Amino acid sequence: MTISGSYSADGGNTFTDFDDYDDIDMSHLNRLIIKGHFNQDVKPGNKLYLFLNYIDASVYINDRIIYTSDPGVAYCWDSIDSYAFGPYDDVTIDLSTRGPVLYNVAFKQFLDRLNVSTKNAVLFSMLRHDALRLTGNMLLIIIGVLIMQTYVEHIRSHSGKKAGILSGAVGIMTGALTCYINADYITIILPIYAVLEYFDTLTQIFTVIFIMSYLRRYIEDRECERRSGIILVVSYNISILYMLWRAFFVDSSFSAMIPVMTIGGVAAFYFIYLLIKDLNSHKESVSKAVTVNSAILLASIIGEVVYFLVTGTYKVDMMEVGLLVFAIGQYTALVEENIAERREATRAKELENELMESRINIMVSQIQPHFMYNALSTIRALVSKDPSEARKAIDFFTKYLRSNMDSLSQKSCIPFKKEMEHVESYLYIEKLRFGDMLNIVYDIECEDFDIPCMTVQTLAENAVKHGLLARENGGTLTIRSRETANCYEVQIKDDGVGFDTSKGFDDSRSHVGIENSRKRLAAMCGGTLSIGSKIDVGTVITITIPKVVPDHAEYDKRRGGGLS
Repeated sequence: MTISGSYSADGGNTFTDFDDYDDIDMSHLNRLIIKGHFNQDVKPGNKLYLFLNYIDASVYINDRIIYTSDPGVAYCWDSIDSYAFGPYDDVTIDLSTRGPVLYNVAFKQFLDRLNVSTKNAVLFSMLRHDALRLTGNMLLIIIGVLIMQTYVEHIRSHSGKKAGILSGAVGIMTGALTCYINADYITIILPIYAVLEYFDTLTQIFTVIFIMSYLRRYIEDRECERRSGIILVVSYNISILYMLWRAFFVDSSFSAMIPVMTIGGVAAFYFIYLLIKDLNSHKESVSKAVTVNSAILLASIIGEVVYFLVTGTYKVDMMEVGLLVFAIGQYTALVEENIAERREATRAKELENELMESRINIMVSQIQPHFMYNALSTIRALVSKDPSEARKAIDFFTKYLRSNMDSLSQKSCIPFKKEMEHVESYLYIEKLRFGDMLNIVYDIECEDFDIPCMTVQTLAENAVKHGLLARENGGTLTIRSRETANCYEVQIKDDGVGFDTSKGFDDSRSHVGIENSRKRLAAMCGGTLSIGSKIDVGTVITITIPKVVPDHAEYDKRRGGGLS
């Protein structure tokens, strides 16, 4: 329904004729009075529907007032009942904003949406008009449910960081509820203005709080995390107090939310600052995506605030678009995170199997029948010659066997001191067997660190069997340890026959032992193993154990490495 006639700008006494609303520049008016005639009658059973967006309106028919908007309602559809009028009646509509605005869109919106129809017809018309927004809101709900599903997947798989995911899902769905409450058609369906206003405020507040709670999961810096936690606690408490206050004081002014929104806005800005400050220090693609998504959401909220300050009305479209982009981006990030965690879990399982196989290989390779036979033969010979030495040898042999058996169940690193006890047990027995052909030097500067069990023992055995005893007169085995600023180093050095590192090992058992040690070092403590050797000079094996364990990517590189 349209009106033609004359209008007065800002309540003046001068009226100007117009035929079309486009003839009136309403963009900078705070009050508009229109006098004229409707272009059609109100049919029986129909009503005149009016759309109010933070404005006050009065309607007069033949100088008799028939409608005045409720000053306590800000955003709604309303209707005029039981009053027949038509093209021949004089109509006056008085519109005014609820505060000075820089750019007025509400007057044009009111006049364009004047509608003589039934409630259902107006509702379906607005649903068609808002079809895109309806679709966006439904997508927000669906994405919220999908994010909840990723939370359930995290729980079921017992992997990954679950903190904040549920808050993110609830925040996105609460944001969708905010968009529904602010939709143009909602007051046609639910004409309970005070309740809608109450929940509108709460959903806006808790959307921000839940999303901040979700984003906190990406903050790693302890100080930033502590400050963001304080912001969330304060925000929750203020919101709950506000919610209770508005519940018990229903007639409180709409402006009562201004202090809360102001505090919330400052808190949200500071929280986003902490988030971006922390994420900028990370190089992961997920961190960058979170930063971009958060910036888009923040920009959309700022856009809504600016729009409200300029026009004095809510638009919600920008917030909905920003929230939708944020939701899609975060769901994608969570899916990628979940996939990565599943890969990590699979890789960890494979690694565990490899380590178990390595422990079995090491135990089998160490407990060799010929070594046991030779050791027992040596002990037997000592029994009659030197019983005291024989008893001592039996003690060392027992320790050696026990350490080999323990290695099968050992899943973590052991103290270097304990590893050296095993090495000394083995070398003591070998020294009994070979006498002056085998000289042993211990140069242990530090032992306050951990190492995978059987690592040094395996390498020492290789040095004795394939380096020193392969030389006619034997030689010297030296075991050293030292601490640097970033790592611990263990060196197993012999002056045996040596070998050409470009050709690898001649003995396959030795090769398996070295490769098992390399893999276990990398997997269990992020360590490395390097070999240097020259023919007829000897071999030096250096183990490096970092004080800070590197990430999986570095470990993968080491797994694929050959001799160095």
